Amino acid sequence: MTDACLKCGSPMNPKELICSVCGQNDREEYQLIRNYVRSYPNSNAMQIANATGVSVSKILRFIRDGSLTVVDQDTHRR
Repeated sequence: MTDACLKCGSPMNPKELICSVCGQNDREEYQLIRNYVRSYPNSNAMQIANATGVSVSKILRFIRDGSLTVVDQDTHRR
């Protein structure tokens, strides 16, 4: 028995939340974001979204789930 992917609705393994295609798309978008932030570390979510084409909501989801970390610049200045 298969369930449907939460993102695209495609049939898939019931033990997973999203299908392999959506999972691969997420990994590619994460890498795109990560590469951009490495080059422009002081960027906010809107700047990252505009530069990468990844939605602000997806960027915020990566932050919420711990894949990306927000660093407060003021705490690193001395």
